[in-house]
Amino acid sequence: MHALVIGGGVAGPATAVALRAIGVEVTICEARPAEDKDVGLWVMVAPNGLAALEALDLKEAVLRESLTGAVGPSGFAPIRRVGLYRVLREAAVARGARIAHDRRLVAADTAPGGGVVARFSDGTALEGDLLVGCDGIHSRTRSVIDPAAPDTRYVPLLNLGGFTSGVDAPGEPAQLQFVRGRKGFFGYAASGRGEVWWFANLPWGAEPTRAELAEMDRTVLTERLLDTFAEAPPYVADLIRGTYTDLYALPTHDLPTVPTWWRGDMVILGDAAHATTPTSGQGSSMALEDAVVLAKCLRDLPRAQAPARYEQLRRERVEGIVALGARASAAKLNDALPDNSLDWVLDYRIDWAARV
Repeated sequence: MHALVIGGGVAGPATAVALRAIGVEVTICEARPAEDKDVGLWVMVAPNGLAALEALDLKEAVLRESLTGAVGPSGFAPIRRVGLYRVLREAAVARGARIAHDRRLVAADTAPGGGVVARFSDGTALEGDLLVGCDGIHSRTRSVIDPAAPDTRYVPLLNLGGFTSGVDAPGEPAQLQFVRGRKGFFGYAASGRGEVWWFANLPWGAEPTRAELAEMDRTVLTERLLDTFAEAPPYVADLIRGTYTDLYALPTHDLPTVPTWWRGDMVILGDAAHATTPTSGQGSSMALEDAVVLAKCLRDLPRAQAPARYEQLRRERVEGIVALGARASAAKLNDALPDNSLDWVLDYRIDWAARV
């Protein structure tokens, strides 16, 4: 079997690793060029996500790239997106997957002899037995599978973040800390050695246009953040001023439910199927779980039955987490702390050896 995996972020390479573990030939089709480094800020890989990485024999490699090189006190591991992507992509290639860059999916059709033909914006095409859409919240694969697929929902929060060094911030290393501001929400994780990774959520009524976002340069954003957190402990302002990376803002979106996850030999996973807000802390971890579960279904069932079983095993859980993320984001808007009752999310484990 040859699988075309669309997307090279978290979900795509993780899916490639899982599929290679069951002997599937894999080509990852990534829209970005090989040298592109603009991959966002950082994520917290949750205990359930680390368990999925362990099933893929990747947990230790990911932890080596994390903020402290180890799991934090609450079981989470902060890691830069660029580092997580690199570990997953290198593992996929090392295990026999191929990566084709500059391949932006525009269409996919059923091949005359079965399988799928994927067509890309540069005019090229690839044929495979299975197409797996791991192309994120604005997934093209989702609309190829179902032209009536829902669009994303705007959640009225603006996300910002950055990396700071040389500032002391309280808290145990790799433990996520929260600071509630007068008009926003601030969070951070410290290394214990002067390196701090931070994020901020600002309530933002109407979704900003691309032009409006482009006008929010570093000076404008810094001033807005300093005003928002003027009454916070002084180290918050120090973290904002001391940011050594680019500073930019992104609107928040989610996908409460996607009615159609698969059609024929095409299936979606990760944010393409169930995007949650960053507040849930589960986006990357859910994608890692999806990769393991889909591979198990393809291993244990006839290919024609695997997508339906994968959806059956995953839908209730991931939609529950998306709803949880929406409630947590609303809590921020209402000047409240997120719900911490997350055992049903964090304690989830996939038994790779068990049949589906």
